[in-house]
Parts: sequence; structure tokens; C-alpha cells
Amino acid sequence: MKKTKIKKYKKIRKKSNRGKKIVYSIFILLTCLSLYFFFSAYQYISNIPEANNITQEEIYALTRIDESNIKLVRALKNEAFDSWLYEANDTKVKQLQNAKDNVLDITEGKVKISDIDHMIADLKESVTIINEADIEELYGLYYKKMLAKQHKKADIAFQELRLEQPEEHYKEILTLLDLLNKIYTQKGMHSVTSEPIFKKSVNLLEEINNNFMEVNQIKSMFVNYDNLTEPIPRPETRLGLELDDYVYKVNDYLQSKIMVTEFEEKYEELKFNLSENKEQIDKSVDVPDLVGMTVEQARNELTKLKLNISIQGYTNKRYRNGDSVPESQRKTEEWDDDKEGKVIRQDPSHLEYDYIIQDSTIQITVENKPIEKEEESSDSSSSSISTSSTDSSDSTKETSSTTEKRVTN
Repeated sequence: MKKTKIKKYKKIRKKSNRGKKIVYSIFILLTCLSLYFFFSAYQYISNIPEANNITQEEIYALTRIDESNIKLVRALKNEAFDSWLYEANDTKVKQLQNAKDNVLDITEGKVKISDIDHMIADLKESVTIINEADIEELYGLYYKKMLAKQHKKADIAFQELRLEQPEEHYKEILTLLDLLNKIYTQKGMHSVTSEPIFKKSVNLLEEINNNFMEVNQIKSMFVNYDNLTEPIPRPETRLGLELDDYVYKVNDYLQSKIMVTEFEEKYEELKFNLSENKEQIDKSVDVPDLVGMTVEQARNELTKLKLNISIQGYTNKRYRNGDSVPESQRKTEEWDDDKEGKVIRQDPSHLEYDYIIQDSTIQITVENKPIEKEEESSDSSSSSISTSSTDSSDSTKETSSTTEKRVTN
């Protein structure tokens, strides 16, 4: 009986110990949870703005949205305000001013062109809310500002640039050129390339390029003046006008060169003509007087002088019955082969020319033998007109032939 009671007591005691352990475990768990919530609450309290020396008034001043704020600045302010409001975290509020200052430096063109890419990359890394649209807007605002500044600098540098020491002003011009190239090759910059300042910058560089091209052309012509065939045009650009002296010197040289060449050509022509003339003089003979000679005598005379003969007849001044032939009916005709016929005319005549070149031809005219008188008919008047016309035509042919032979000889 006692043993049974002891066993029951031990069981009750075991249960009691087990219950104590459970209660103790629950107490320890509650204690840990209490400590956790206490420290969490403490951390929360320590993170609220007032605990970090930043007031609500300062929060609202820093995160207030202004109309002049670009999208990126507005996004930065919204994110900072949300972080403070919902997370009791003012870190982004404190970093807001620095990020905003960097953005403003970019939009106001206070960043060097060589540093802009690096600065925007750092901004993207430090601020997670930046997207590609923000980047394009930042670049666009930056380029517009920088173009206005750099265009003014390059324009002043160009106006002050002189050919004697151009390197002093090259830097600003090349910087503008590099900036335009950078804008051209970057995507999403249509808003910049359509701006008036961009077009003004392009026009300025075109003007500078035209100046440099003309200067180089003039210098090249000056160096290679021996090969010039045409004068250098008068310069039209501002820098080209600085080389006026070079242009005048080259053009004067070219004019002298042309005159010398022309003189040499004409002198060579003169020497050739003198040589030809001397040769002609060596071969020339006195023009003989053949009028009154017979054909046979004239032929012999011309053979001695190494001259050729051409003979034509002329209607005799009398008919066979002794009547005179009207002058209107006398005409040039075929020679009648009478070697005793007398020369009445020659071409060229010794009265007009003193000398004649050997192997030239002298044309002689002789009177043919008298011919029978033509019978008169009712058509005599018309025949007379026809004969007169024929004589006139033959006379014209004779004159033309004589003139032609004179030129040839």
C-alpha cells in the first residue's frame, strides 16, 4: 500500500516539474521577445529626424517641388521624402542636396566635356531611380548650355585668329568641333540638333573650314607656282585676304612667265620666217619683162631663170578682112599655138614685183591670129548682150586667176 502511494507521488512530482519547465520556457521566450521589441523601438526612435538633428521644416524645405525642377530632381525629392515619411530614414534626405547640386552643375554646363560621361555614370550608380529618359534629358540640357558657351568662345577665337600664330586660337574651335561630333554620334539628341544654337555652330565651323581651305589652296599654288597656267583668283574669305601679297606675287610671276613664253614663241616664229626668207632670197630671181617678146623667146627666157610658163590667148584686135574687133567682143581664149605670137601681158608683172621664186609660174597672154568676122543676124543685139556678159565673166575669171597666182607665188 505504501509502495503504491510513493509511485503516485513520484508521478505527480514529475508532472509538476515538467509544468514548471514549460512555464519557465515561456517566460524566457516572452522575455526575449520583449527585449527584441524594446531594442527595435529604440532603434526606430533613434532614426526619426528629430533624433538626427533634422527638423520637419528642413525636410519640407529640402523636398519641396519647384516648377523649375526637371523630372530627375523631382524624382529625387519624392524618393527622399517617401524614405523619411515611411521608413523614418532621413539618409536620402541628407544626400538629396548633393545629388541635386550635381544635377544642377550638369544642366548649367559647369562640368567639363571630358568629365560629363563619368559624372553621369557616378550619378546613375548613386541614385537608383535614374532611367534612360532622365539620362537623355540631362545630356540634352547639358549640350544646349555647353553649345551656347562654346559657340561664343569659338566665334571669338576665330575672329582673333591670324595666320601668323593660329595655334593660339585653335583650341576653342577644335573643342566646338569635338562637341558637335559627340552630339552627332549620341542617340536621342534630336532635341539638341534641332536647336538654333546647334545650326549656328555648324555654320560657324563651315565658315572656318572655307577659310582654311582657301588658305591651303593659295599656299599650295604659291609653292607650285611653276606649274600654274591660270592666275590665282582673288581671295574671298577673311583669312584668305591675309595672303593677298602671295596672290599678287604669284600672278605677277605668272604674267611674266606668259609674256616670256609668248616672246619666245614669236621669236622662234621670226627665226623660222627669217630662215624661210633667206632660203627664198637665195632662190629668187628678177622678174623678167616679157611683154613684146614672142612666145618662143619668152619660153627660153623663163627656162634660163628656172621659171614655169602658162600661156593663154586673147582675141586679135582685127578680123581677117581687116575690120576692127569691138572691144566688147575681145576675150580670153585658148592659145592658138602660134610661137611667133607676141606677149601683150604677163602676170606677175615686172612693174609690180621685183623678185620671184624659182619654180614659180608666170602667166603670159598673147594675141591669137585674126579670125573670120561673124555674120550679123537679127539677134545681133541679144548676141551682143550675151557676148558682153561672157567677156565680163571671162575678165572676172582672169582677174581672179591672176590674183590667186600672185598669192601663191
